[in-house]
Amino acid sequence: MHGNPISEGVLPAPPFAVPSWVRPVVSSGGSQPIVGGQASFDFVDVVQAGADGYRVCRMDIEHLLDTADDRNIAVRIMDNLTQPRTEFAGLAMTAPAIMGILNVTPDSFSDGGQHSAPPLAVAAGRAMVMKGADIIDIGGESTRPGAAPITRNQELARVLPPLSGLKQCGAVLSIDTRHAEVMDRAAAAGAGIINDINGLGGEGALQAAARTGCHVVIMHMQGTPETMQEDPQYDFAPVEIYRFLESRIAAAMAAGIPRSKISVDPGFGFGKTLHHNLQLVNWLAMLHGLGVPLLFGASRKSSIAKLSSGEPADQRLPGSLGLAMAAVRQGVQMLRVHDVGETAQALSVELALLEEVT
Repeated sequence: MHGNPISEGVLPAPPFAVPSWVRPVVSSGGSQPIVGGQASFDFVDVVQAGADGYRVCRMDIEHLLDTADDRNIAVRIMDNLTQPRTEFAGLAMTAPAIMGILNVTPDSFSDGGQHSAPPLAVAAGRAMVMKGADIIDIGGESTRPGAAPITRNQELARVLPPLSGLKQCGAVLSIDTRHAEVMDRAAAAGAGIINDINGLGGEGALQAAARTGCHVVIMHMQGTPETMQEDPQYDFAPVEIYRFLESRIAAAMAAGIPRSKISVDPGFGFGKTLHHNLQLVNWLAMLHGLGVPLLFGASRKSSIAKLSSGEPADQRLPGSLGLAMAAVRQGVQMLRVHDVGETAQALSVELALLEEVT
């Protein structure tokens, strides 16, 4: 469906059933902090699925707890929405960490070819650390819409030299891959995070991630990079993304990856229309109900150009900052960006403003 299947109104007479999905309604100076950070709320939107689509009802927290048919589940949801997250890959989740994007590919949508030589990649990574990057995310396979796959040997040849060269750069190294062999080799070369656009759904990926002991970022994508933008459809994207991520968290834990080493990324731009992407940003805070750190990456994505004047990727900084700060206001713990210094400056201002009103 391309329209909005959400209908507002009164939910069925209490008690209403679980599973339900709960979005904190972000406000200035709310009484409840979102995951222990500066964002806060007093009211929630409760979403339920029905025969006629999804229905939403806004209520205060006490009403939520009083009308849930299983109060224990409602309390657990509230705990997930309010309790601070523990460290992730050695990084405190008390303020958003910045993940700098280091593509070592000739064909990435934004910066293809700029860092394909290892010395250039290492220099670019060190420059990002100097500008405020906490994580350097190294990717050797383009995942732009329509991208063609490459061999594992090609991917390894691209990512291993910069991983080795950045071992002592002062930031956590992340490998952006969906392939088990690359996960194993990258972890041995110094990667502390596996960032998988395929949600650890590829052959052997779960086992490789567990074997390495790395922290993981599980992302949602509808389809594959080759096909994901052909005709993505959802009944209600935020809930369907939530359910997918919930299932992949369970699969990761069953494979031996501790919950404390798991984070999620809703996959802005991956198998989603402009409408889906905007809807996702507006409902980001709901994903805190999963109980793990939340990463958001919309840097230089084509949705920015569609909302503006069709600018090329390297001219989408203002829109990238706007989306990143919208995510910060909903309590995300990590931002994946191309423009590290500019994001760090905007984040400093945003956090100061949030601190001033709380």
